[in-house]
Amino acid sequence: MEEKRLDFKLGLRAQRDALRQKAIADTGLDDLGPDDYLDALDRLLESIDKSTKLSPEGFDMTVDQIGAQLVGRLHSEAGWKKYPQSLSQPIRGPLIITGIVRSGTTALHKLMSVDPQFQGLEHWLCRAPQPRPPYEKWQEIPAYRKAVGLADDMMEGAPEMKTDHMMSADEVEESIFLLPQLFMNNTFPSQWYVPDYDRWYFDADETPSYVRLAKNLQLIGMNDLDRRWLLKNPTDLFAMNAVLNTFPDAMIVQTHRDPVQAIPSICNVLAALHRMYAPGADPHKNGERENNFWATALERAYATYEERKTPVFNVEFGDFISDQLGTVKAIYKHFGLTLTPAVEADMRKWLDEHPRNSTSLQRFQPEDFGLTADKIRDRYSFYRAKRGYK
Repeated sequence: MEEKRLDFKLGLRAQRDALRQKAIADTGLDDLGPDDYLDALDRLLESIDKSTKLSPEGFDMTVDQIGAQLVGRLHSEAGWKKYPQSLSQPIRGPLIITGIVRSGTTALHKLMSVDPQFQGLEHWLCRAPQPRPPYEKWQEIPAYRKAVGLADDMMEGAPEMKTDHMMSADEVEESIFLLPQLFMNNTFPSQWYVPDYDRWYFDADETPSYVRLAKNLQLIGMNDLDRRWLLKNPTDLFAMNAVLNTFPDAMIVQTHRDPVQAIPSICNVLAALHRMYAPGADPHKNGERENNFWATALERAYATYEERKTPVFNVEFGDFISDQLGTVKAIYKHFGLTLTPAVEADMRKWLDEHPRNSTSLQRFQPEDFGLTADKIRDRYSFYRAKRGYK
């Protein structure tokens, strides 16, 4: 039986309930939980309808990507009902990697995830939260196969996600893929031009999203209670107060890079995502938004650290690139973690198998995205002075 698609001509907001029913039909689950997400979802759908010039193909991909968050909600609610005992398990001292985008967070996260003392969020479990099954069973699970398909679609439309983000459905992923179940998250303006939604999002309190994230971590990790969570999300900078409201004993590792290099690089990755949905997307709008967003994120993070007296382990991008394993050893020493010889050997093997490709990091200029180096320097003057960038 051919799958029924939503009608491109009707737009998204008019078919919000059809989106929900599609997720229910796709999963066979019927409980989306409380309606605490509907206002944000409506704002998002209205903003996409108003401001993003979706192609028919982009409309279908948008339905799939937004529907994936509804599918995630369905799996979460079903999991909490089936395994209520999971919600009584504490999450102790998660190690959280954050930092301005394109500053080595992904490579550091993937490298540290080699250590089995940590557990991370596999991409497919962000899409279908459930107690983590044995690896050899994954191929038998429909939700896993569906997540692989969604990841493949994204990488086909924006291959930069594969080369620059090392995206794979069965590997650890950043928590931004699980956080949007309340539809209050930076992932949406990162993919679609949604200025009305973005203005609302800038003033939103993301604490409920992180509380829901914690409940999902309890569910996913209920069979791995002896393993510390290793999380990664650059956007945590923007919501650091919500992060620490939820995980007050978190061990924060923050990576750093000169924004004059970092901002054009992330603009390139996100411009590809915008074009995937709207082929005529203006990269200059993307540049203006990202330049301001990440500066605001850094300002908020530093204000939170100062208010809470939060200890942070800082990693400079250049230092990490020149000695990746040395950086990991320094993190372990700082937090009193043990790096065994066997795990160190596995990390060296991972580094040999994943040599850094620097060519993709240097090809893009601020002018490609309506910016200039001076404009970036001016917006990040406080951060560049703090980090000693020339």
